[in-house]
Amino acid sequence: MHSWYYAAAGGQQHGPLSADELAALARSAAIGPQTLVWREGLDQWTALAQVAAELGLPAMAAPPPVAFAPGPYAAPYNHAGSGPAPITQPIPTHLVWAILSTLLCCWPLGVVSIVYACRVDRHRAEGDLDGALEASRKAGLWALWSALSVAIIFGLFVLFALLGELLK
Repeated sequence: MHSWYYAAAGGQQHGPLSADELAALARSAAIGPQTLVWREGLDQWTALAQVAAELGLPAMAAPPPVAFAPGPYAAPYNHAGSGPAPITQPIPTHLVWAILSTLLCCWPLGVVSIVYACRVDRHRAEGDLDGALEASRKAGLWALWSALSVAIIFGLFVLFALLGELLK
């Protein structure tokens, strides 16, 4: 008997469930024909309508093709043996901006940006999308603050140089 998993709205993964539990969710309309499901032996996440007969459900109208682009960690199966890999959404790391702001701007703020940028992929791999989004936001902000600090310092330098010329 296989363990089943399904992906709710927003990519949140649920399971493992027995075939009977998954069928009961479908009968109660908690999940629909377009809901993505997976079990060991399937090559990829599949719409519930395509495996309805296997679950003992009546034939369902074929859903439109699912636009599903898994992230780098969403292989059909997690080969560590703990079930399917989580469905993820692409989240920018801002690593390039963090590195550039470290090299070209204020390096202490840029280093903090690099630290947060490196945390994005770790959180996403763990299935913590909220943590990944927060780390991405902070990485972008620290890189921006690094660049703005240099712009402000340069602006003050120009202002003082102009004032020095005016006071001569």
